[in-house]
Amino acid sequence: MAYLYNAFLMNMLIALLLCISTYFLKNFFDRFLPWNWLASFVSVLVLVVLFALPMYFVVSKGIEFVNSIDSAKFNLFVEASKAKILFWLSGFPEISMRIKGILSEFSGSKILGHALSMSADFAKWSVAFVGNVGFIVAFLYFFFYYSKAFTSYALKMIPLEKQQVMALYNEVSGVLSVVFFTSVFNILIQGVCFGVASYFLGYDGFLLGVLYGIASLVPVVGGAIVWVPVAFHQLYLGNSQGAIFVALYGAVFIGVLIDNVVKPILISLIAKKIIKTSVKINEMLIFFAILAGISVFGFSGIIIGPAATALFIALLRIYDSNFRV
Repeated sequence: MAYLYNAFLMNMLIALLLCISTYFLKNFFDRFLPWNWLASFVSVLVLVVLFALPMYFVVSKGIEFVNSIDSAKFNLFVEASKAKILFWLSGFPEISMRIKGILSEFSGSKILGHALSMSADFAKWSVAFVGNVGFIVAFLYFFFYYSKAFTSYALKMIPLEKQQVMALYNEVSGVLSVVFFTSVFNILIQGVCFGVASYFLGYDGFLLGVLYGIASLVPVVGGAIVWVPVAFHQLYLGNSQGAIFVALYGAVFIGVLIDNVVKPILISLIAKKIIKTSVKINEMLIFFAILAGISVFGFSGIIIGPAATALFIALLRIYDSNFRV
């Protein structure tokens, strides 16, 4: 059976973990909607809208930007950028000669050619991605709809006592809910902070805020994916003060203060005040679980990594309390 459904196992796993981490939505809508199918549908719809709207906005803006590119102006931009880089390095003759040789390999036409090749690969990936998301949404609906039946069946099939199974579930659901809420709040906080700053620098604050929020999900690198190009663009415009501001704002204020100080506090508050779980959650463990998950499973590892780690720790606790001599 595993071989037969091999193509859908990862999608089913992601849908199951999403169901566990967001089951509070189903519980909420169950109180106001009389039909199980409707509560399940609305729960899935909320998650789809939460995910799809920012992605649609970014993709539409990206297509708009690509269509507006003028190859002649882009060539002038590349040549001017190369000239500025060599001017900045003019005080270092040896380095300047090496960089000049490297830059000679770059041209506007070559960059656009690579961009077109990458866009074709991205289009293929997007088709597969949309298909996978469609299956995840379908599986998520069925997990919501049949949640009580699945729970009852799992309690019978898993060779552990009911109390132990519920301990496993509470551990995994607690960690996943914390990861979900923390990710959402982290996206909002970091996205708003960078969006406001970029707006005052003359950029599209909403677009860069959304991009920065999405980039903040990636451990270690995070928002640097966005603020580094913006800082270089400010430098290209001759606004060295703006470049320094963007670099310090992105690396220190958001990267250090918000990501390393505010985020752990946020995780602790969410666990105690919103989810109200008794599970002890280590902020650094969640960070490394996400990092390990992404390295193995890609973007899906954001949810798979913490889930696998939480399950392993829960099993160790059950063994420690029940089976250790």
